Amino acid sequence: MPGRAPFTFTMRGIILALVLTLVGSQKFDIDPGFSSRKSYLYSYEGFMLNGLQERSLAKAGVRLSSKLEISGLSENTYLLKVRSPQVEEYNGVWPRDPFTRSSKITQMVSSCFSRPFKFEYSTGRIGNIYAPEDCPDTCVNIVRGILNMMQITIKKSQNVYELQESGIGGVCHTRYVIQEDRKNSRVSVTKTVDQNNCQEKVKKSVGMAYIYPCPVDTMKERLVKGTAAFSYKLKQLDGGTLITEVASQQVYQISPFSEPTGVAVMEARQQLTLLEVRSERGSAPDIPMQSYGSLRYQFPDVLPQMPLQLVKTKNPEQRIVETLQHIVLNNQQDFHDDVPQRFLELVQLCRIASADTLESIWRQVSDKPRYRRWLLSAVSASGTTEALKFIKTRIRNDELNYIQALLTVSLAFHLMKVDEHTLPIAADLMTSSRIQRSPMLQQVACLGYSSVVNRYCSQTSACPKEALQPVHDLADEAISKGREDKLKLALKCIGNMGEPASLKRILKFLPISSSSASDIPTHIQIDAIMALRKIAWKDPRTVQGYLIQILADQSLLPEVRMMACAVIFETRPALPLITTIANVVMKESNLQVASFVYSHMKALSKSRLPYMYNISSACNIALKLLAPRLDRLSYRYSKVIRVGGYFDNYRVGVAGDVFVMNSPGTMFPSAIISKLMANSAGSVADLVEVGVRVEGLTDVIMKRNIPFAEYPTYKKIKELGKTLLGWKELPTETPLISAYLKIFGQEVAYVNINKEVLQQAIKTIVEPADRNTAMKRIANQIRNGISGQWTQPVWMGELRYIVPSCLGLPLEYGSYTTALARAAANVDGKMTPPLTGDFRPSQLLESTMQIRSDINPSLYVHTVATMGVNTEYFQHAVEIQGKVQMRVPMKFDAKIDMKLKNIKIETNPCREETEILFGRHKAFAVSRNIGELGVEKKTSILPGDSSSNIVEEPFNPTEGASRESFTMQGPDSIPRKHSHGSQEDLLHGTRRKTHKRDICIKLHRLGCQLCFFRRSRDASFIKNTYLHRLIGEHEAKIVLMPVQTDADIDKIQLEIQAGSRAASKIIHEVNSESEEEDETSPYEDIQAKLKKILGIDNVFKVANKTRHQKKRPSKKENTMLTELGTDPNAKTPSSSSSASSALSSSSSSASSPDHRKPMDEDDNDQVKQTRNRDTSRKSSSSSGSGRSSKSSSSSSKQSSSSSSSSSSSSSSSKHSSSSSSSRSSSSSSRSSSSSSRSSSSSSRSSSSSSRSSSSSSRSSSSSSRSSSSSSSKSSSSKGSSSSTSSSSSKSVNHHSHRHHSRYLNGSSSSSSSSKSVSHHSHGHHSGHLEDGGSSSSSSSVYSKIWGGHEIYQYRFRSAHRQEFPKRKLPADQYSSTYSSTRSSRDTSRAASQPKFLGDVKTPVLAVFLNGISNNKKTGGLQLVVYADIDSVRPRMQVFVSNLTDSSKWKLCADASVLNAHKAVGYLKWGRNCQDYKVSTELVTGRFAGHPAVQVKLEWPKVPSSVRSMAEWFYNFVPGAAFMLGFSERMDKNPSRQARLVVALTSPRTCDVVIKLPDMILYEKAMRLPLPLPVGPRIPASELQPPIWNVFAEAPSAVLENLKARCSVSHNKITTFNEVRFNYTMPANCYHILAQDCSPDLKFLVMMRNAEEAMNLKAINIKLGSHEIDMHPANGQLKLLVDGVESPSTNVSLISAGASLGIHSEKQGLVLVAPAYGIDRLYFDGHTFMIQVALWMAGKTCGVCGKYDAECEQEYRMPNGYLAKDAVTFGHSWILEETPCRGACKLHRSFVKLEKTVQLAGIESKCYSTEPVLRCRKGCSATQTTPVTVGFHCLPADSATSMTDKQMKFDQKSEDMQDTVDAHTACSCENEECST
Repeated sequence: MPGRAPFTFTMRGIILALVLTLVGSQKFDIDPGFSSRKSYLYSYEGFMLNGLQERSLAKAGVRLSSKLEISGLSENTYLLKVRSPQVEEYNGVWPRDPFTRSSKITQMVSSCFSRPFKFEYSTGRIGNIYAPEDCPDTCVNIVRGILNMMQITIKKSQNVYELQESGIGGVCHTRYVIQEDRKNSRVSVTKTVDQNNCQEKVKKSVGMAYIYPCPVDTMKERLVKGTAAFSYKLKQLDGGTLITEVASQQVYQISPFSEPTGVAVMEARQQLTLLEVRSERGSAPDIPMQSYGSLRYQFPDVLPQMPLQLVKTKNPEQRIVETLQHIVLNNQQDFHDDVPQRFLELVQLCRIASADTLESIWRQVSDKPRYRRWLLSAVSASGTTEALKFIKTRIRNDELNYIQALLTVSLAFHLMKVDEHTLPIAADLMTSSRIQRSPMLQQVACLGYSSVVNRYCSQTSACPKEALQPVHDLADEAISKGREDKLKLALKCIGNMGEPASLKRILKFLPISSSSASDIPTHIQIDAIMALRKIAWKDPRTVQGYLIQILADQSLLPEVRMMACAVIFETRPALPLITTIANVVMKESNLQVASFVYSHMKALSKSRLPYMYNISSACNIALKLLAPRLDRLSYRYSKVIRVGGYFDNYRVGVAGDVFVMNSPGTMFPSAIISKLMANSAGSVADLVEVGVRVEGLTDVIMKRNIPFAEYPTYKKIKELGKTLLGWKELPTETPLISAYLKIFGQEVAYVNINKEVLQQAIKTIVEPADRNTAMKRIANQIRNGISGQWTQPVWMGELRYIVPSCLGLPLEYGSYTTALARAAANVDGKMTPPLTGDFRPSQLLESTMQIRSDINPSLYVHTVATMGVNTEYFQHAVEIQGKVQMRVPMKFDAKIDMKLKNIKIETNPCREETEILFGRHKAFAVSRNIGELGVEKKTSILPGDSSSNIVEEPFNPTEGASRESFTMQGPDSIPRKHSHGSQEDLLHGTRRKTHKRDICIKLHRLGCQLCFFRRSRDASFIKNTYLHRLIGEHEAKIVLMPVQTDADIDKIQLEIQAGSRAASKIIHEVNSESEEEDETSPYEDIQAKLKKILGIDNVFKVANKTRHQKKRPSKKENTMLTELGTDPNAKTPSSSSSASSALSSSSSSASSPDHRKPMDEDDNDQVKQTRNRDTSRKSSSSSGSGRSSKSSSSSSKQSSSSSSSSSSSSSSSKHSSSSSSSRSSSSSSRSSSSSSRSSSSSSRSSSSSSRSSSSSSRSSSSSSRSSSSSSSKSSSSKGSSSSTSSSSSKSVNHHSHRHHSRYLNGSSSSSSSSKSVSHHSHGHHSGHLEDGGSSSSSSSVYSKIWGGHEIYQYRFRSAHRQEFPKRKLPADQYSSTYSSTRSSRDTSRAASQPKFLGDVKTPVLAVFLNGISNNKKTGGLQLVVYADIDSVRPRMQVFVSNLTDSSKWKLCADASVLNAHKAVGYLKWGRNCQDYKVSTELVTGRFAGHPAVQVKLEWPKVPSSVRSMAEWFYNFVPGAAFMLGFSERMDKNPSRQARLVVALTSPRTCDVVIKLPDMILYEKAMRLPLPLPVGPRIPASELQPPIWNVFAEAPSAVLENLKARCSVSHNKITTFNEVRFNYTMPANCYHILAQDCSPDLKFLVMMRNAEEAMNLKAINIKLGSHEIDMHPANGQLKLLVDGVESPSTNVSLISAGASLGIHSEKQGLVLVAPAYGIDRLYFDGHTFMIQVALWMAGKTCGVCGKYDAECEQEYRMPNGYLAKDAVTFGHSWILEETPCRGACKLHRSFVKLEKTVQLAGIESKCYSTEPVLRCRKGCSATQTTPVTVGFHCLPADSATSMTDKQMKFDQKSEDMQDTVDAHTACSCENEECST
């Protein structure tokens, strides 16, 4: 077919082209490999360095170099020979110093490389690796590092690809990039390995079992990050593809503080280069070889040595004995410097010792106590199988005493290595008979074993049943025998293990699964719930299901439910479950539970920890469902408090939780649990948790030997209780105190104090005989002496994290902490006269005791952090070593003379230096090798010649620059010496930064000085990170040193003399002239100001002089007015002269005290700083500068008054009229009084309240009129004529007073001739307002204020000014006489109170500290205390004097209560107490109309060191205030002064305002933990001496306020829980108002309507052996005791030690019976009130309630159910009486609903489930009241009737509710009497 030929040819051409294209697009076969017939010779070099990433810092590392010969044995199997290995060490400054060859290590490594290795290799993949049988693991791993370079995965179809590839570090994410050079037949391959993203990462950690990864962990959160890069060069040959060169680089970085730049780096590099290829085949080795697995790094079976020192493993027994001898011999008197290293060496040796070796050593040292102690500690810390066997043998043979066994077992379990070999031994040890015999030992062993199981099971996928069985057996045994102590231990162990397999046993003690759970004690139920906490980590859904059932069950105890809530939130529930919890709380009637859940959710909603984000947001959503009223509950209710924070920059956070669980039966918490958690770099750890639980403690404490059960009334109360339906007395609480301690989530110890122990402790304290015995035992012990010495390692913490490097060497990060404690004591005592056999405490008061003591406790903590290579041959690492050593030597002789009230303590002076506290911290690059033991190379990470900051580098213009140009660097290059003996040295000359600080406090007369030394040199000049600050050398110590004295000091004596003999001991006479010299200055200042007001001094000259000296500021400039008494350096912008005032005093209206503003506490300040705020506010000056200059402010020249006087120069009418036309602007001025005031210097009559604004007085008046049109008319007609002046001034004054009841500071300006007086009324608020900021005009200011007041704008008003108002004066005389009145009052007060108490009182205490030389005192310090506590104005003074003749340094302190509302104090020191002063003042009063207290602190002059410390602290104030919820406002307040005002706005809330020099902090409605009493204030005139009871009685007032009161007034009842309801009592029937429902049944109070009148009541009280009746008769209140009318209303009765008293008060009677729990009972026929003791909380019942703070459950009936309304509740507490005998004709009966109902479609008849009041048979109801009752319904055709006794309707379910009538009054004509 010729037509097809072209087509066929075309198709063939296309196919050929496609084939050629396809072939050209494919890669050549580039899978690398070796020929089995050839040998290949490579050169290999690899090194790794450890250190910081910056250059010129020291590093440590190692370099390996060798020749590698690879020859083929068979297909895919090759032989590797390592030729000429060389090992070089690096320890020096990188890159300056070279590597140094280590012949010893080279020799050791060569020995293991002398034999060949074998490996499998195919298509670039390494298979199994073979080595000689005895080849060390280190050598095999180095071979793995070499072969890892040849591991390569080639994909033929891709040039860029990613995969998970196996390597030496595990199976990790790897990326490949392939580039081909076909022309030269070369291929370049780049491989990068992300070692943070591994499916199977090779790593090993020690000591991190209790640190859990965060659920939100990401790569950025990790501390350690690593990556590796490989670069391959491949050559395509005829026989295949050959690797010609490989270069690799690996970097691991660790950031201990999660800083991006503060990292330490391990850098490793490898280079493999092909040298030659030979055509020769390898021969199979003639030595046996075994497979060592794949390329994956293998850790050795034995734990590697700690990278702190290398220890030879040969002959460990001899080494252990030698180390023990060294430790014991060198640590007898004090700690030797190398004891931590030696102890760690001992631990390391014990790890490699066999059981036989340890037994042999024990036989040598068992009879040497010191040797035993160190050996047992080391063996316990070693944690090996042999060590555990050794300890088990010691325990079984009973060779350890109790304390040694306790410490050894505890340390061994918590520090042991956990594996399948040690677990059975640990279980055997726990169940040994010796352990079982001692409860404490069993507790420690069981808890320790459960922690071992927890660590073991965390490493395995499934926990073996055999591991759990010992604990499960313990639980089963406890259940079978019913032993609570064993049951508690088993539950705690199960909680430690945290395995879901234990759930079945826990459920037996949960109230949801066990029918008899109600019989299980509460503390066991709580322990069972807490045991679920760790199980929830593994099986959260199951645990959450159980716990939500417990939380929702309202029949369970509140404490059990709250604990369930706490555990639920630890399981990190999701939003649906949290919403379910919120729904439970919405229906919750128990406020304890509701408050706990709400506060817990609110606390979690504020958490900032990353792993809490989900639960935090879920809680925020759920809180929207709950009522905010739950947030207002007091701390009487259970709460959760959470404090913490998270720092994103460093990825570290901490959170602390406190669970406060209150019990209804006590006013105080029944359980408190606090825990601390840490979150760092993606890991979470529960650091510590402490819990304390108390049950029934109140009964034990308040228990008195009063036989309540033997009283006649006890049986009567019990019989009356039986008449109430379902009434039962409260169950007896078993007294119990339990506490536990958890560390890292594992419970390590707990203690239970049961009833017997508690009662014995109370008896010892209370009973005189037991107390005397205990005191005698203590005294005899002191007399016999105490002597002993104890040295013990108390902790060894080991954290290790090991990953392989690409060289095959392990990279280890480690932290090792050793803590050692030592105590030596030698105490002897002697008592004169000696104690007799019949010991009485009074003998101690007549005796003299001499004690000689020599106590020397010390603590040594040593910590090392390392990063580097750690093998059995060599260690190259960076080490940061830190140690802290503390010694507190106490050697003294004491003589205590109890009769003379004298104590003398003598001690030796400083003969030599004694280090009290020493701390050192250094960072090194360290190199060690096994060939040179004891020789280690150390190089400081920060070398001595490292460069300083480039800013501090000198400029050298030429090489020949003079040296002087280098040294002249400014003042910083010279050491600065401060007056107090400290110095900061910056040593720039040596080009390094060294900080030094030395501070010494010298006591020359005592021959001692206390010095603080600090040396610091770090790398922060390179980078300012925490890690760089850590690198370097730091040292600090506190040393007690001798000081040169004129005479040799023999002894230092401290003498304390109390009582009347103190005056005779005083050495230095204290007098009022020296210490009180400046006390008169305030009064002198006031007198001087008074003279100025009265015109005595020539004030005009002063004013004119000041006016001419100071230039009037223009509109555009500000002037700095430096006032006397203020800080001249303060940056205070000045105000214009218009904002000035002359005298900081407030005047009142002439006619009415109600309109008079009392002088408040701010006015007291203004005597000293009137114009501080005026001169520190910016304001524009008036436009008429010429006229306004006449009223410019001038500085006052009084030292104590830094106020500006704005007085005129004349008093003529010309100047008077100028006051109304003054144009000084005052819109932005601030004054400390309500309006600015200027005193007239010559006129005493015409004084008016004027206000001037930027316009004339007429415009000012209109402005104020318009701005105040919306305000109410708060002033009366009396206030309208408050002053007499010119017409214009009068109109302004009148208008401002009428429409503005208070002024704003700065809203009025000074007048040139008239005194501005602020008139203020109480129409709107009782507090003044201050201007919060500047405003352009007065009207805008007023509109701002009346629009809404901020709390900080109010002013505090002293209660003292309200209690003692000033004399009423006419308005024209007030301004001139007020200051005189105040001054005279202050002067008289000062005269009545002596300045120096020593003039009228003898000292109460004298203390002397001095040196003794040749039996003569050589000076020192004297402290004298004077006190006048019992006077009307209590006062105390303290004087400290330097007894040195030449020194006049003194310290004076004075504290006094001036009146019922004010207390003051000051502290002065310096030369004659004149240099420095700090004063404080506490005043009670009112703030914004609320009772308040103000604390004012002033510091006129303080040392610079105190100021700098305060400034440092001041920087944290805004941040702390923000965290606490305060609002902040920048403002200029008086400098050197701070004020705190706390105003009580309600019993539970307060407003807080803090005024600091340049800011105001305030918060409204701050919640108080406890309600405070807010009641009527007692006038000062009615207070009885001492007058300070307002301050002293504050705690008792709070305590009294916590006590519960129940009252009945007419038909209004207020219960103990403050629930109020109306209730009308049925006629003639007694109600149980209040009763003790505890088993003691101490009292019963009943009430009924009186027979005389329905609105009167009668009560009956049963307590003790008496029955008391109070009832009105013939208009009087009658008192009957035991049925006999008492002729007197003052009765005192005693029954077997329990007394009660009755007395008349006002119109009624008061009964007081504290022993019975009744603090006070008042009754007058109309009103009844009972107050019970705090310890009766939760123990009462009756109409008054249970006193348990459960307001939602107040209507609780005797049967325990809640009534549906108040009427039913009241009826349930009525006492039925015997028919025909009693006056009450009502009884309870179940009723049938008179109508039939359709229930579920069935005709039903219904019967009430609760009884209803009915008249007895034969009686008819005359009054009824509707009540709501529940009904149980039955089919209408059922045979059941009301008479069916088998039907217990009160136990039936409630099907419906309906209203029926209850009878409240009856008429009985034919009453049926029961037989």
